[in-house]
Amino acid sequence: MKNKFIKISLMVFAIIVTTACSDDDLTGHSTMEPSTPTLSVALDFANNQTLVEEETTYGFTVSISEPQIVNVRVYLEQTAGDAIDGEDFSFPHSVTIPAGSTSVSDVIAIHADDLIEETETATIRIGTGNESNVSAVNEQVVTFNIQNLVEGDLMVGMSWETATTVTDNFGTELDATDVADLRLLITDVPYTEIIGGADGGSFETYTLSSDTPDGEYYVVADYYSAMDIPVDLNLHLTFDQIGVINGEEYSFAGALNTGNSCSSVYYIMAQITKMGDNYTITEIGESSPVTAAPFIGTATVVTDEWADYDPGETIEIEEGSNENEFWIRAYGNPYIENPDTAYFIVTIDPATANVTLMSNEDFQYGCSEGVVTGSGTVNACAGTIDLVLDFGLGNCGDYPGYGFSLQL
Repeated sequence: MKNKFIKISLMVFAIIVTTACSDDDLTGHSTMEPSTPTLSVALDFANNQTLVEEETTYGFTVSISEPQIVNVRVYLEQTAGDAIDGEDFSFPHSVTIPAGSTSVSDVIAIHADDLIEETETATIRIGTGNESNVSAVNEQVVTFNIQNLVEGDLMVGMSWETATTVTDNFGTELDATDVADLRLLITDVPYTEIIGGADGGSFETYTLSSDTPDGEYYVVADYYSAMDIPVDLNLHLTFDQIGVINGEEYSFAGALNTGNSCSSVYYIMAQITKMGDNYTITEIGESSPVTAAPFIGTATVVTDEWADYDPGETIEIEEGSNENEFWIRAYGNPYIENPDTAYFIVTIDPATANVTLMSNEDFQYGCSEGVVTGSGTVNACAGTIDLVLDFGLGNCGDYPGYGFSLQL
């Protein structure tokens, strides 16, 4: 009897010890505590997509800042657009981050059909704010513009970005479409007539239809409007033709600058040669030329450190020997031997708007005489000419750095 009692006592003790150990295993650092993490969405693509209707997918990843002891479900919803879920496109209406994990990935799918339709759109919000167990949802809103082409159509798409970050007065980064609104133009070759184009409020697309006459066309970007913040714009161009050209891309770094955003400024990106339903695309990458033409006539002196002109005085600018050259009469300078025939020859580099200058006669300065040279820039939008002159006067030495500015 005594032995039975001892055995029973040992069994009860073992059960108590085992239970105590099990309880201890579920406490302390081994236990995950529920929390309220932040939720973020990362896209494998840009928020605004314009595409030819075809079977394709766009990936995204939803993440939380720390793992949870329960599943976290994230919701998606279509908020705008006439494209039909399940027919034109499809997307998961929710995705689940499993307990113990911090992310999940999925895709939005675009579908092809045989119907000839107008452009359809779909706007989808990833992260609706209805998620549980999260403290903040950094959602993403994406828009798809689904083009429906017929055989022989060529779709041209243009997007852009600022070369450097641009912010508002509160330090918030501005979208490229807020900094500049560009037009996508199709012109003749050379650029003298606009054949067609797109000038919506965001990135642009234009469809060159199969019944467009055969020939050569330029693809051109210019300004509809721009903020008064000088910054370079990088342009991106895409081409799509059903079954022939699929997302052919070209990029042009620093193609435009918002500091010069008047109607005379443009950028030729590419040339399209059309023969029936066949298209040959040639990269061009040329800025609009700056010629002397806008400066011919009268100009107002803004600053003058070298002649007897007074600020506000009007002087004549004459046509030069070619379209990239103009002449400024120098009869106001007291050191000219023949003031009636002396002038400065200003030559413009049409691609850069930089200028060089040389006097057609020597300038007399006491003991010696010499040729005046100089350099500077012209701004066709602002109608200004800024020059810096260097007087090389032989035995009397050089006198560099005299400024001269004109305003049309």
